[in-house]
Amino acid sequence: MKEFVEFRIIMEYAHLLFRDDEGTNLGDSVKVVRIDKNDPRFNAIGELQKKARENNDLFFTCFDYRRSYTETEINNAKWFQIFQTRHFEPAGEECGTIYDESSACPICGSGAKQLSPLRLRRSSIPKADMAVTIAWGDETIVSERFVKMVKDNKLKGLDFEPVISSANSGQKLNYYQVRPQYYLDFSEKSVFGQDPFNLSGKFPGCTMECVQPDGTIVKEVFPPEIYKCPNGDNMGLCLLSEAYIKSDSVLKDLDFFASRQTVGGRVGLIRPSHLFFCSNRMMKLIKENNLKGFKFEVAHIVDE
Repeated sequence: MKEFVEFRIIMEYAHLLFRDDEGTNLGDSVKVVRIDKNDPRFNAIGELQKKARENNDLFFTCFDYRRSYTETEINNAKWFQIFQTRHFEPAGEECGTIYDESSACPICGSGAKQLSPLRLRRSSIPKADMAVTIAWGDETIVSERFVKMVKDNKLKGLDFEPVISSANSGQKLNYYQVRPQYYLDFSEKSVFGQDPFNLSGKFPGCTMECVQPDGTIVKEVFPPEIYKCPNGDNMGLCLLSEAYIKSDSVLKDLDFFASRQTVGGRVGLIRPSHLFFCSNRMMKLIKENNLKGFKFEVAHIVDE
């Protein structure tokens, strides 16, 4: 497995580590660079981010792990994490989906129970076989093609619930909400944190100067957040490693399951999310049927 991390570097500071011809410039404000963790500049990115934060600034705005596998590694892997690659808005809550916030964890915001069918705006749903709203959480939907593939091949471990049109409360859309039948625990080998250099489960809060589209500068206050929940509901803001799941006897009969703990944060409409996993067989069927909206990474089942 080869692993790189892709960073979006603030252009104003990119010259501190990178040549002008390195990476890809997104306009005049951001440079995108992909860097191996063994590159000596990798840790320097973390140091510059730390110094920038001390001044209520940023060296990089966001990051994304990029992992690639050999054909042998893919064939030998029994389980894969599923990533939803298509995102859309508005979120279910904006379309009338009802949640019981009293059932959510008061610390991390995970676990609010969905009381109504998922309601969405039909015109906003992307043309894909799996997609998730900007709220994340459990607002993942799949197409009728995906449901047919699951049923035709008797894949085990997931159910489907109808998705309702926000414009017509009685109209069922040709999409379904994914409902895992089984939830399994993360292993302690899984690494969580805020970014590759910050494994903290807490964000102390800060005030930052933000440039508005008209060029004016305003101060934006970011409140303190707790991501790693002491109650064990949420593991952290981001999964930074490949996923490691505790072994369970039910796995021998499954093709799909979700993590028992969530990952992410409760901010506005955004909710902590359970992560999805599928068997090698299911992954190959998705690719053979040319279904869209999926990305896969090897997941590991470990004994503890």
